[in-house]
Amino acid sequence: MSLFNRQFDAMRLLTGLFCLFCSVSLAQLNPDSDGGQYCRDGKIHALMRQAAAPKARVAYPGDDNIDVNYYGLDLNITYSPRYLRGAVTVKLKCTAARLSSFFLDLTSATTTTGQGLRVDSVKAGGQKLAYQFTQNRLTITPAQPLTNSQLYAVTVYYQGIPNGQTQGSFVFGTHERTNDPVIWSLSEPYGTPDWFPCKDTPADKADSSDVRITAPSVFVSVSNGTLASTTVNNNGTTTYYWRSRHPIAHYLISIAMSNYTRYDTPFTSNGQTMPVTHYIYPEILSSVKANLDLTPRMLQLFSSQFGPYPFSQEKYGHAQFGRGNGGMEHQTISSMEAGAFTPAVIAHELAHQWFGDKITCRNWQNIWLNEGFASYAEALYAESVGGRSSYATTMSSFLTSARTARGSIYVQDISNFANIFDGARSYAKGATVLHMLRGIVGDDTFFRILRTYTNTLSLAYQTAVTEDFQAIAEQVSGQKLDYFFKQWIYGEGYPTYRYLITGTPTAKTVTVQLTQRNAVASNPSSFTMPIQLKVQSSAGDTTVTVTNNAFSQTFTLPAKGTVTGIVIDPNNWILKATEAGNVVTAVAEPAAGSLTVFPNPASDQVSFRFSTTMPGTLSVSLTSLTGQVSAHLTEPILPPGDHTRQLSLKGLAAGSYILTVATASGQERQVVLVH
Repeated sequence: MSLFNRQFDAMRLLTGLFCLFCSVSLAQLNPDSDGGQYCRDGKIHALMRQAAAPKARVAYPGDDNIDVNYYGLDLNITYSPRYLRGAVTVKLKCTAARLSSFFLDLTSATTTTGQGLRVDSVKAGGQKLAYQFTQNRLTITPAQPLTNSQLYAVTVYYQGIPNGQTQGSFVFGTHERTNDPVIWSLSEPYGTPDWFPCKDTPADKADSSDVRITAPSVFVSVSNGTLASTTVNNNGTTTYYWRSRHPIAHYLISIAMSNYTRYDTPFTSNGQTMPVTHYIYPEILSSVKANLDLTPRMLQLFSSQFGPYPFSQEKYGHAQFGRGNGGMEHQTISSMEAGAFTPAVIAHELAHQWFGDKITCRNWQNIWLNEGFASYAEALYAESVGGRSSYATTMSSFLTSARTARGSIYVQDISNFANIFDGARSYAKGATVLHMLRGIVGDDTFFRILRTYTNTLSLAYQTAVTEDFQAIAEQVSGQKLDYFFKQWIYGEGYPTYRYLITGTPTAKTVTVQLTQRNAVASNPSSFTMPIQLKVQSSAGDTTVTVTNNAFSQTFTLPAKGTVTGIVIDPNNWILKATEAGNVVTAVAEPAAGSLTVFPNPASDQVSFRFSTTMPGTLSVSLTSLTGQVSAHLTEPILPPGDHTRQLSLKGLAAGSYILTVATASGQERQVVLVH
């Protein structure tokens, strides 16, 4: 084995260990719910790649003076030596009033590693054009300035060793169990320029693409769309021509090449059969066939839940690639490492064909529209196989992971790959948002929202941001959901709920004080959510849904008998924590007046107003919900009338306290929130 191979394998092993560390918590919680783990492995791989070979993405998000309509890749690839020669045609439309030059993103060669690409020429209509290629930007000067809406096509001729061998976006490798060669690409999020010139942004999807791959005939070369032709050449090479006629984001264009064995599991729906084709290393095919056979069932399930499979005129399938890269939802052909052929990963990557490929996040800040939706599809598949209990088990894993998330689901810093593909936030919490939305609107409405979203003309095969999905959800449900998306997508943390039963419960009603605090000290300071409360009693339970939109609220709930407790969100629809509740009953109701506390919540001092009809002793105490006295006030002689007093709250920890005011007329209690 060469020194280069040893170094590469060592880096790959370290990266795999790092990815495993980042994602192990979710896998431990539920071994079957590992789709997101494998999906992010290859992408979060980039964290180590970035450290090993940092590269400023100064061009992102590409040249906004052009709109790319087409990518045509003609690639000639050799494994020994490891080399790429390419001729890539980019068809575009000018979006500026007048454009004397424009740029494409392409990773230039470096003198330190010798890797990267060099441009031989740029042509339009057979005519050579002037260009400059520096700092990963290929600036092209047309023979005549372009005008607004003018269509234009250029072909870039280039060659080199793709820098992705270091960065992981384009790799020459071997099988794990044999020395058979394999070549693959994995471009998300910023790796596409490592192997072909493009406009580096998910916002600009090409209308169509072609990929021609010429390589030694030992390779079966796989890419997006339909295999239009296979040509055996006289020089011992074979050319595979793949044609895609659906809009496609640049990072979803892929190649995978090896001595694959092809395995077909066609999918038939409404009398039409679509190819489902798997390209697998021959030495492992027998061990993964059973799981590959599940793909048509998943296609049927997701077609009913999300709408028809988006690329039914082309195909779906899998192409195996190297260990440590997890899974990647390349359009019509997901790339999968050997360990990723599990039901959860297959479901996750398949769901991406709707959420990520048909509708692509417009920017990396909104990556949850790809990853959160695909992760949630794992729970839907579990539900289809094992019923509601399997769904609940999968969601319990996501909820547990989501409670460890820091920052907003909307990614604030997209320069860090680990931020974009954060497992707890973009995947688990993203899936949890959909789970909570389903709890709010109900099953029928929820799935109508998903189908409407994927089939809305302005979004289908285009790009979206959170506000687009919110608009669909509001339109279909008839509900205003701004509060929901504002706090869960752009806010941080989750609420912690606690209940306090106050007053004297009757056989028919109970008064419940519901308090909350944010588990992360950030926006929002409190959450608005419909919450189910189960009122437990010796005569049976009653579940009621209330709208909680404040730190502290009092609700009068129906009860079937003497109340023994309250269960907050018994069906686990909300990302939350709960604290033990208390039952506080009145000893003697005051004869006149009522206790008023202000401000509430409070921080330094709280005031309270009360009344008494007879002279006597005043006794005031402030106790924690565990019964510890935090403040106390007594007056031996209190005349009849209305009174106002204050208590200092300095030094008290944030939380809920019980203020008890006892006079000769009786005793009253109120919950005081300290923050």
